[in-house]
Amino acid sequence: KFFLRGGMVKQITAMGFSGFTMSATNSAVQILCNAQMQTYGGDLYVGVMTILNSVRDILTMPVNGLTSGAQPVLGFNYGAQSYRRVKKGIVFMTLTCMVYTLAAWLLVFLFPQFFIQIFNTEDAALLQASVPALHMYFFGFFMMTFQFSGQSTFVALGKAKHAIFFSIFRKVIIVIPLTILLPSLFRMGVDGLFWAEPISNFVGGAASFITMLCTVWPTLKEQRKRTA
Repeated sequence: KFFLRGGMVKQITAMGFSGFTMSATNSAVQILCNAQMQTYGGDLYVGVMTILNSVRDILTMPVNGLTSGAQPVLGFNYGAQSYRRVKKGIVFMTLTCMVYTLAAWLLVFLFPQFFIQIFNTEDAALLQASVPALHMYFFGFFMMTFQFSGQSTFVALGKAKHAIFFSIFRKVIIVIPLTILLPSLFRMGVDGLFWAEPISNFVGGAASFITMLCTVWPTLKEQRKRTA
């Protein structure tokens, strides 16, 4: 016979809620961005933003796959008190994602037309507007590594509150206000909507990873000494 254990259900839900929050806030930001694009740029720039989001989804899939795949490895070794392996896993995950995102950023910068033409091959005006938008939107793309790496570490080690907070922090606290303020307050127009994403990557990614280093890393060192 199987019985639900309230405490276990709560822990599982809390771990999954981080990913749900990230997906939900992404959807909310896309809705807001499309509304703002319609106001400041019209249908053309709604199409541009659709292409940018599609390119971003493709390029972040390997990062998402690697960090999600690392979670059970980190969690297993943490439970087995192999704290050295946990640290090595975090370093490997972060460096691998960093190399990939730097390479992806370079390819986007050098060959923007290639990525745009995956989704648009006929509209010359859309292609022309998408090239500078792609450069702005993906500026500092490598900073997403720190966001994903930090959050995945929190989830793997059972720190659900931290993971949920940084899911909300980047999109709700940073991106949404910037999406509203940059186009009008600083008179940046549609450019302000494109710059909101890289700014959030730098601020949110740095905050997530630094918090992870300040909270998780010392704990792993201390627990490793105790077990030794």
